[in-house]
Amino acid sequence: MDTRQLRYIKEIAESGSISKAAEKLYISQSGLNQQLIRIEKELGISLFDRSTHHLKTTEAGEILIHYAKNAINLEDQMKGMIEDVIDGNAGLIRLNLAMELGIELFGRIFPIFQKKYPKVEIRLYDHIVYDQYDLLLNGELDIGMVFVKVHDIPEMEYIHLTSERFLLGVPDNHPLAALYVPTNDGDYPEIDLSLCREEPFSLMFSGSTFRQVIDPCFQALGFAPNVMFETRTNNVAAMMVKSGICLTILPESQVKLYKDIKWFRLTENPTWECCLIYPKDLPPRKAGRYLVKLAVQESQHLSATSRPVWS
Repeated sequence: MDTRQLRYIKEIAESGSISKAAEKLYISQSGLNQQLIRIEKELGISLFDRSTHHLKTTEAGEILIHYAKNAINLEDQMKGMIEDVIDGNAGLIRLNLAMELGIELFGRIFPIFQKKYPKVEIRLYDHIVYDQYDLLLNGELDIGMVFVKVHDIPEMEYIHLTSERFLLGVPDNHPLAALYVPTNDGDYPEIDLSLCREEPFSLMFSGSTFRQVIDPCFQALGFAPNVMFETRTNNVAAMMVKSGICLTILPESQVKLYKDIKWFRLTENPTWECCLIYPKDLPPRKAGRYLVKLAVQESQHLSATSRPVWS
């Protein structure tokens, strides 16, 4: 059995039917069915349960598909490395960007990258952190971008871009805004989060990495935040504050976009780290490595020249 046949089995399992798999593989349905029969005969066992309309893998099929993915990834890595040796000037990079910060960084480095690798296509995605891990390990993404508190996935390589604080946003007309007094060092004034015990908040959705950083700050003070609205975007949370409806907490990189909100440092000083990630056993190819290098260099430049953007 070769990797071509393993790709057939993998596609059938993922599609749930031979007809759909054949369409994606650009071969005839009968041809693919014959390939499956030949493979099952060679192994002496059924790989799929055909008793239902939607094909379901058998226990043996699950085992084969698990190792098939590893074999396919290894073959793709080998081919990619050979292509690097030959020219390294063409291909596809599947890149995930995280929130507004990722778009800003990508906008800065893309023209530089495109000039060096004009034939390399970059396809952008916007998946949440936990989905990225699965997609990267399954070979469906090449490079991810995550905000994390700790490097907790041992199979992943974490490339540090920046660390940043979280700031409390208060409406201009809110009583707490009176506490805003510019500091001598140009930093944001500090506030005690316990003063917000009774205040409504607009925060990122429960279970997000954002909340894993923020929620312990409330817990340490002995209360849960009064979450009026959960969102998936920084802009929505900020608009709620601008409208005078509630408070919010946002990453420092985003507060520069909202000048008409009073921003405070938190006594608890919650932070997270922005990283590019990829599987240790499936690193980016030549062009991908250059893209990572550009991202690291630009992050360092921004950190050194503009504290309110990258601190």
